Amino acid sequence: MAEFETYDREQVYQDIYARFMRMEVPPCTQCDSRSTASVQVGIIGLTIRLAATCRKFKLLANGPKPGKWFCNSCQKFFNIPDETDQGATP
Repeated sequence: MAEFETYDREQVYQDIYARFMRMEVPPCTQCDSRSTASVQVGIIGLTIRLAATCRKFKLLANGPKPGKWFCNSCQKFFNIPDETDQGATP
């Protein structure tokens, strides 16, 4: 019988948090602020915690997304034309 791999929830959170914090984010197209975040959809414990602690992670309960990016300064969603997808795998 195959063994299931175990994981440490705290380590998973720390790894994902670190990836988002390293992510290059575009400036806001409305106000030019550099305080922007990747927009993600789906409510689970891990995403709720990321949304509460990571300024580069904007969580929505369900889709569709009003934009790929969110500005923490002016509180607007926006897209960057012709950008490559950076989504949840920064």
